[in-house]
Amino acid sequence: MFHLIISCDYELPAGGHGDVRRHMVTPTGELLSTCESVGAKLTIMVDIAELWAFENPVNAGYATYLGYDPGCAIRQQLHSAVIRGHDVQLHLHPQWLNAVWFPPKWQLDYSHYRLTDLSQADMIDVLRRGRCDLDDLASANEEYECIGFRAGNWSTAPSARFLSALEAAGIRSDTSVFKWGFIEHGAAAFDYRTAHSNVLPWFADPSDINRSVPTSAVFEVPIATEYVRGFRLLTVRRLTLALSTMRQDREVARATSRSSGAQTSSGWARKAKNIIGFYPRKLDFCKLSAKGMLSAIKSLTQQCGTLDRGRPIPLMMIGHSKDLPSVAALGKVLNVLRDRHKDVCFSSYREFVSSYLLYTTNGKSSS
Repeated sequence: MFHLIISCDYELPAGGHGDVRRHMVTPTGELLSTCESVGAKLTIMVDIAELWAFENPVNAGYATYLGYDPGCAIRQQLHSAVIRGHDVQLHLHPQWLNAVWFPPKWQLDYSHYRLTDLSQADMIDVLRRGRCDLDDLASANEEYECIGFRAGNWSTAPSARFLSALEAAGIRSDTSVFKWGFIEHGAAAFDYRTAHSNVLPWFADPSDINRSVPTSAVFEVPIATEYVRGFRLLTVRRLTLALSTMRQDREVARATSRSSGAQTSSGWARKAKNIIGFYPRKLDFCKLSAKGMLSAIKSLTQQCGTLDRGRPIPLMMIGHSKDLPSVAALGKVLNVLRDRHKDVCFSSYREFVSSYLLYTTNGKSSS
């Protein structure tokens, strides 16, 4: 059985630009309603460092600037989502850990752009605090447990340190990897070209997140990805989104470059090199049309067609509250899947991990 997991990174646009209601609460509310209309579950990947920055008394001026309490609005929505049967798991952009509000903008700490920029002790502490915060927030749901994590900017390198920190913090699963993904510039770095699978989950080798081992402390659920020609990424939806975030992305690139002392090339220049080559395309409900999502799901399910039909197979879908153009395309996809694809069910992240671990416990292979 295929399990569609609809995950949404819950955060402001790059650099802290934007409005919490406009870019987080309102679009996520629309996603929750759309999922509920077909019996699906939304998994909200909440940037806990961002939330902590909003709630820091030093940054009280941000609530005054917005005209409402952003931390309260976020916690109310997350609490309601869990009560209604949805899922909330951990996400984190470390540049928010020491963020300070200087009207009219945030000053972020780009010396800590990826989690592994922190010391091992600090990584463990932040992850453990984040897990405990979400466990407390969702305590009204007795079945809830914070078990999953997604790294900011998908940056998990060096993965041995990253996986060790997850294990020490009591986080049993990760969903940062997308096969064929590779970036190494400025403060961001990851290399998933040799990842075990673009769809199937695996127990991550403690020394290399890309490698599968029979069992380990951290279970990887990859973001569903296809390997396509670069020109297939040149859609109106993607280009519109890229243009809308260009200024913020450039600001972040300059800030991380200054902080790390590394030289960065233009994101556009890097992507231009891949137009005629191949490029990873995630199953992204913000960037794909309804037709594109259904085509990707068909391709991914066909890829796994010869596997044991009793095996839970994830279709990890990703999106960002800040980038959501409309829920119409996703709504259409969910209706089609519900009505015509009986081999696809809707699951939360936590539900899938539990079902897969039960499957492996009953003696099935995890490879």
